[in-house]
Amino acid sequence: MVTKDILTELTTAELAAAVEENLFDLFRAMTAALPESDLFENEKLGYHLTFPSNPMFKGVWRTRLSADESDDAIENTITWFRERNAPFFFWWTGPSTQPDDLGQRLAAHGLLDMAEQMHQMAASIVSTSHGAPGMAADLSTLNEAILDDVIPGFTIAEVHNEQDLQDFKRVLIEGYEMADIMADGWLQAARGVDIGNTPWKMYLGRLNGDPVATNMLFTGGGVAGIYGVATVPAVRRKGVGAAISLFPLLKAREMGYRYAVLFSTEMAVRVYERIGFRHTGMHINRYLWRNA
Repeated sequence: MVTKDILTELTTAELAAAVEENLFDLFRAMTAALPESDLFENEKLGYHLTFPSNPMFKGVWRTRLSADESDDAIENTITWFRERNAPFFFWWTGPSTQPDDLGQRLAAHGLLDMAEQMHQMAASIVSTSHGAPGMAADLSTLNEAILDDVIPGFTIAEVHNEQDLQDFKRVLIEGYEMADIMADGWLQAARGVDIGNTPWKMYLGRLNGDPVATNMLFTGGGVAGIYGVATVPAVRRKGVGAAISLFPLLKAREMGYRYAVLFSTEMAVRVYERIGFRHTGMHINRYLWRNA
């Protein structure tokens, strides 16, 4: 079930947990919204499988296994995805993952960590083997002044139609150097539930009418999370990345949310710090399995 209660007065440790739980709720929401979806979750782990052509829509998460059962569980899970003809999936790890050496075990079974896989999927994203830093912000203390620094002619609006979707995809491909099939997964999902009705809100930034930036807002786990923040190279260092990141968070604050979370590339940390995010001390990693 997607968490609906809004969280308040959180410690740093609780904010770190919220980074994970927002992600897990995103996966639950995907399977609840999209047709032809599978969701499995028990006290040991969760996994989801939906049709879009991006491994965000196929994954394993909330792993709480003993060391003795881990290797068999990894093999059984790979078999589950292979039997369903999944081309790939992500296995997500974070501070709550058990056992502590799960990442090493996944690598031994042939899965690639974030640093190894990104050149195949989004070449411009630079990650390290320990994963992406999890960050959180108090929405009451955001640096809204950064909106005054954005280049003139920049506007932000929700994605509402097919042209918006195509422009959204174009920015993902150019901003992340993302493979076409990976970017197209988000369009497939939007069409699967009717454009504008996804559980996450898709935002598109335009400069003088041209698409230049993207962001997605998902409220789950009691907090607001942002995903898919991208800017095309031509508009970087012009305030666009900060503005497209901040705008949906102001919407979340209007909805009553107190905290925002994300996991960042190393190079984007300073942009998020300018907005008001702080490192929670945790990292999110994901290991990629491909069906040989």
